[in-house]
Amino acid sequence: MTGPTEGGGKRDDDFAQRLASLEAERQGKPAGKRKGRADLGVGARVGVDLVSGVLVGAGLGYGIDIWFGTKPWGLIVCFMMGAAAGFLNVYRFLQGQDAAVGYRSKASQTPPKREE
Repeated sequence: MTGPTEGGGKRDDDFAQRLASLEAERQGKPAGKRKGRADLGVGARVGVDLVSGVLVGAGLGYGIDIWFGTKPWGLIVCFMMGAAAGFLNVYRFLQGQDAAVGYRSKASQTPPKREE
């Protein structure tokens, strides 16, 4: 471990070329501004999905409790279901499954096969 091994000059030249091309590519782009905004959007979406699921579930449960006089069971059950729905929405979003039911991208659409 006293120094570079033989043939290291070629590796150094390759590294220098790759570094120069990356620096030239980076010159035209702001450093990470776009990525930060996208991450902020993802965080906001996750937070809204979680909170809205819990609030809708708790609201429905409270309404059921008042309507049927089942205090506090409707609130407890619907709160848990709303929390589960919120987590499911977050999971679907993070897995990329947040599109509408039956949605297919144009690239994956193939005409249905006809059986004759």
